[in-house]
Amino acid sequence: MSEIIEPEGVCFQQSPCGVLIADDQGTILQINPALEAMLGLPAEHFIGTTRETLEPQAYRCLFDGAGTILVAGPDVHQQRWLSCTESEGSAYSVKFYLDVTEQVLMRQQISALQEQVNDLTITDALTGLANPRALSRALSSQVTRSRRYNNPLCLAVVALVDHASPGTKLSDEAVLAASRYLRERLRWVDTIARWDHDHFIIILPETVADDANDLISQISVGFLEDEEASRPQGHHLELRFGLAQWNKGNDSQMLMDRAAQALSSTREMLVAVSNT
Repeated sequence: MSEIIEPEGVCFQQSPCGVLIADDQGTILQINPALEAMLGLPAEHFIGTTRETLEPQAYRCLFDGAGTILVAGPDVHQQRWLSCTESEGSAYSVKFYLDVTEQVLMRQQISALQEQVNDLTITDALTGLANPRALSRALSSQVTRSRRYNNPLCLAVVALVDHASPGTKLSDEAVLAASRYLRERLRWVDTIARWDHDHFIIILPETVADDANDLISQISVGFLEDEEASRPQGHHLELRFGLAQWNKGNDSQMLMDRAAQALSSTREMLVAVSNT
């Protein structure tokens, strides 16, 4: 008479998915060959143990709930990432494990490569202007020159404001329109960067404060007169400036802070005027 093979037993033994069965007290009753292979230890090492008694302790993460777990430690044969799902019954619980080590390592490599790409990127994706990283390098270079040769240097922080819908995030079209206008009004020696969504920073080498103020006034007035730049797609845009001239003892951050404070003071004055 041929031996009767229980389908459940075959599935348990042959499943490519790691399986752990524990009773309602959390004691491991069985683990299948697939999980043995993942953990690098025989089933006998685990059967009869609980979270409190299982050694090495690195394997106690097997008792954690559903999610991705890392099996790692000095006593672990091979570090592995396992994805766990579980099904609980009245008398026992069943946990299923998939080895996702390759996927996790791949994601980590992709993330590291993306960070390297970001470190090398010097332009803003939307506008094509310099990004904050490129701006920091350019400003540091200009401040170094001013320290060495006492050359004049000004920095302007520019805020793009929409009077049609104050407080709302500007559309990409509005930011692009303003960035094109600003880029076309500056000298070839100047550097303009997009600092965040609606702020730009302009480096003006060999420029004293009076000349920088004149340039800013021309840009500001011209922007309001240029409907293509200041009124794209129903926006009513305005440029607000905060200007600072480099002084002896200033580093890049101090110059940035002074320009930002000048912009903040401009905003406070506008609020005061609007409230009178």
